[in-house]
Amino acid sequence: MFKKSVGLWILLSSLLTPVVWSEEASVKVDKRVAVQPQLSADALLDNMKTAFKQLNYDLSYVEVERGRITPMRYSHGVIDGVSVGHLLSLNGNPREYLRRGEITSFFEAEQPGYSLASTAIPGLLFNLMATELTLDESLYQAVYVGGKSRVTGRLSQVVRVVPNDKYRFGYLIWVDITTNLPLRIDMIKDSGEVVFQVMAISLYQFPDVTPWLEQLNSVKLPPVLSAVQTQTLMPKPTESEWKAAWMPDGFKLIVSNKHQIVGIGQTIDYMQFSDGLVDISIYINSNAKAGSLSQGLGVSGQISLQSKITDDIEIVVVGEVPSATAKKIADSVVRNLDN
Repeated sequence: MFKKSVGLWILLSSLLTPVVWSEEASVKVDKRVAVQPQLSADALLDNMKTAFKQLNYDLSYVEVERGRITPMRYSHGVIDGVSVGHLLSLNGNPREYLRRGEITSFFEAEQPGYSLASTAIPGLLFNLMATELTLDESLYQAVYVGGKSRVTGRLSQVVRVVPNDKYRFGYLIWVDITTNLPLRIDMIKDSGEVVFQVMAISLYQFPDVTPWLEQLNSVKLPPVLSAVQTQTLMPKPTESEWKAAWMPDGFKLIVSNKHQIVGIGQTIDYMQFSDGLVDISIYINSNAKAGSLSQGLGVSGQISLQSKITDDIEIVVVGEVPSATAKKIADSVVRNLDN
């Protein structure tokens, strides 16, 4: 009951957000742009991440994957020195995420709302904003593409984020010249093919926090889950009987447990690795005859899935990495003889 009432209140409030942008203001912005000095790629990315966390704005965008378009809306403001962000899905099953400083509340279909001591909101856009791309040069290099481009009617500069190996995707990022906010993000293969895209459709900056976001900030939200309660959502960590003998540089193990996969009813071994920007998950099903893991896992367009079965043991690797990378990881999974 609580989940539905809060979610509805948030949705109704979002529809009342004022959106004002005049052509005259846009012309003035373009005149200022002409005299701005060119910054390095690293400086542009640093300014983008700072603006994302410090400005008051509404950003509506679409996520495009394999021809499927998902509209989203993100609103942000700084209230009493605390960053407050709200993400709302606009189509399909309702999904909402509200972040206040170090606490994020989750409202998703088919489960009650809950809060975690985390600043993480799911999605490529938020992963990029939280990642220190410009500092970890061992994994990625930022390159200024040059020139100016228009996205949703606004001038932008383009930065290419190039991985230092062939095991990751690269990125093209369009940064708004006026606000330094991201307007478009393409996840790309070496060939230049776009695997996943975030495209702004409107951006409005406000001098102050909008009244509705201030009201939203005062709404009572679900309490932060305790360690015991969190285990009902996230299984207890365990040391896996398996290990990946090979993993791209920079990926570290962040989750290891056993849990059931809905749809096949089997308890599987699970490991998750991250380089700070993308995640790779490994599932090991020791009884493949009872049900296939690959059929029970939902995979979106930007994610690769590789599956192999040997001696009734099924290994599935899922991640935002090229298919060849996922296959190489799957082929390297062996029993952990040290355990």
